[in-house]
Amino acid sequence: QPVNQFTTLQSAITYNDPLFAVAPVARQWHLAQLHKLATGRGVTIAIVDSQIDAEHPDLKGQVAVMRDFVTGHTPRAEEHGTGVAGIVAAKANNGVGMAGVAPQARLYGLRACWQGPVGDGSICNSLSLAKALHYAVDRGVDIVNLSLTGPYDPLLARLIDIAIARGTAIVASADANSAEGGFPASLRGVIAVSDAARALAPNGVVSAPGRGIPTTQTGARWYIVNGSSFATAHVSGLVALMRERSSNDAGRRRDAFILNADGGGTIDARATLRAVA
Repeated sequence: QPVNQFTTLQSAITYNDPLFAVAPVARQWHLAQLHKLATGRGVTIAIVDSQIDAEHPDLKGQVAVMRDFVTGHTPRAEEHGTGVAGIVAAKANNGVGMAGVAPQARLYGLRACWQGPVGDGSICNSLSLAKALHYAVDRGVDIVNLSLTGPYDPLLARLIDIAIARGTAIVASADANSAEGGFPASLRGVIAVSDAARALAPNGVVSAPGRGIPTTQTGARWYIVNGSSFATAHVSGLVALMRERSSNDAGRRRDAFILNADGGGTIDARATLRAVA
């Protein structure tokens, strides 16, 4: 009898999301290959930010909880929170828009910031952030995304310490204008993230895609964003993939990431997830 050749029937993952091919994360992190290992299933991520447009076609059904902790500013769908949420968990293979890093994660949209004047981004304060963090800690979410920075705040520092002690991963944006990355990125145990387009990242700061990123915008639209806020969202999504595949604390520590040899702290996402899995 001749020796026959047999093949497995696993299909390559392909996406019909039109913006998937142009997303830097699809190329740099080989996102479709990552999704063969994990998609964030069963992982909860709190987006502490401005209000997410939960009715956006790429986000509808992705937000399990919506809470508003802002006073004095009428709740409405806002740009920054919506953009961050899309990068983390936009639906995959739904024929529109893009695919998030962790498309099967469940989002908690915790509004602690409000949209400022056009071009000024979003604004938060100690009280609104403390309320949102307390809610996230009390509900035991797996990951808290903090795409923001500001002055040292004792109350927020205490809440973040409690969250980390209880096993929650805190992912925060590093401030390029601060030698230590700013607050809360500089706190012990926080996963600090910088825009990968910058030169050398500060010690202890990881870098992720943060330039020319397609993501969700309010009003059922998509647009291109830049900055460490959105690099942070990528890492929160990657941590969700790590948490899905690992039963230990690998998805909570900065040293669990395998970095490329470029000196800028950029993450080798495939090697990182394979090591955890």
